[in-house]
Order: sequence, then structure tokens, then C-alpha cells
Amino acid sequence: MPAWEQFNLWVFAHLDSFILLVGALLLGCFILSIAALRTALLLKKRYQGLMMGREGVDLEELLSYHRELLEEGIRGRKKIEARLKEVEEQLLLAVTGVGLVRYNAFRETGSDLSFSLALLDRNLNGVILTSLFGREESRCYGKPVKQGQSSHYLSDEENQALEEARRQINARRR
Repeated sequence: MPAWEQFNLWVFAHLDSFILLVGALLLGCFILSIAALRTALLLKKRYQGLMMGREGVDLEELLSYHRELLEEGIRGRKKIEARLKEVEEQLLLAVTGVGLVRYNAFRETGSDLSFSLALLDRNLNGVILTSLFGREESRCYGKPVKQGQSSHYLSDEENQALEEARRQINARRR
């Protein structure tokens, strides 16, 4: 008997086993194709993310585009740093300590309408403004402050206002 007929007889004799084997092979191929499809979809998604949605661009163009974005970011950061330095320098001269003391400078007035106001920057430089209110007249005085001290005589109320402004600045330095 020829080999072909012997094979046919063997297949028919073991048809159940042969069908199970072919079915198992088909099922294995189906599972492998689903896994390959899933992997391909994940790779496509990652590739699209890498390409940033730009179609028809090769890797060299993409790297060049990323380099331009990086250089633009560096230039922007340098501008921000320069502006921040300017603002910090300006803030050294800003008023950061304020002390206010209200009091009754004259007995004939019935309320605390007089005041001393100390305004200092971070270097403890600034001014003390004092307003003395009376029924007949009011007076205003300004006294400069350098490094937390005034070269002019300060009243008790002016000293209190100056001390409060210094305390605020020292509290911020900690």
C-alpha cells in the first residue's frame, strides 16, 4: 500500500486525537495572535506619544524638534531667573517693617489722634513719621532711619514704633 493511503488510514484511525491536536494548535495560534496584536497596539500608542502626534516625521526631525523645545525652555528659564533677580533687588528697598503707635499728645484733646509711624526696608533703612494733633494746631515730623537708628532725637512713642518695625523685619529673617 502506498504511503499516502497509509497516512490516510492512520489519520482516520486517530481522527479524534488529530482533531484535538489541530484544535489545540489553532487555539495556541489565536492566543499568540491576540498577544501580538495587543503588543503592537501598545507599541503604536508609545510611538505616537513619542512622535507627539506628528505624522510623517522621522526620528531625526523629532529629535531636532525636541532639542528646539529644550533650548526654548532654557532661554525661558534664564529670562525668568533674570527677572527674579531684578525683583529681589527691588524688594530690598520695599517697606517690610511697619510700626504704628497712637497716643494723646496734648491733654486738651480727648482721643489718641497723634501717631508715630515707622517704615523700614529689609536693611532697616527708612523713615519715622510723627503727627501731633492739637485743637489749635497740628504738626508733622519726618526723621530718617539708617540701619535701624536715627541720628535725631526720638520720643518714647517714636522708639516704640521703630522697635515694632524692627521686630517685624527680624521675625521674617528667621
